[in-house]
Amino acid sequence: MILPFSLILILIAAALILMQLGFLKIALVLSIFIVSVLFLIFILTVLEAYRVIFLGNAPYVGTSPKIIRKILAEIKFEDNALVCELGCGNAKFLRAIAKGRKVRAIGYEYSLIVYLQAIFFNLLANRKVQICFQDFFKANLSQADYVFCFLMPEEMARLENKLISELKPNALVISNSFPFKKWQPEKVIDLDKNKKNCLNNRLYFYRQKL
Repeated sequence: MILPFSLILILIAAALILMQLGFLKIALVLSIFIVSVLFLIFILTVLEAYRVIFLGNAPYVGTSPKIIRKILAEIKFEDNALVCELGCGNAKFLRAIAKGRKVRAIGYEYSLIVYLQAIFFNLLANRKVQICFQDFFKANLSQADYVFCFLMPEEMARLENKLISELKPNALVISNSFPFKKWQPEKVIDLDKNKKNCLNNRLYFYRQKL
């Protein structure tokens, strides 16, 4: 959310400067554009709140850099492996993996605001990361070698059955903060053992059975 509002503040400043310089028509057009963008952000924010409150979807909480560094230290991603992130947000995790690695990185995100942020940041970073504006429950994950998720417990319960039935043998699933109820993890890592119940502190590793 920081990026859109930063751009809006820049546009507001530009509109004020144009008014001071006497370019009233241009300032008016820019002002109308700003109001339209603010209205769109408001509508999208209301929709996002509805999904979180009434549908049980996960709110956008970014994966911490410490978690990303720990995953990269623990896993040697094979060349040409398919890495999928479910609820990728602004795709920070996927960009980190794609940097200097020959992997195929795909993220799924249904929140339009953070989806657009992901596209923007990928262009800036020049990363080969594919972002799909899609509900990941409707995505075909049968070819994924690695799956990463940072989701609410309600979504984890639904996701568990999908992954167990759909993933190919030996695929690795990494969950940030929340475990699956029935699937036994291959490994559990706490970044700080004094903060076991905190978000962005525990990683669960699951391996699809051969």
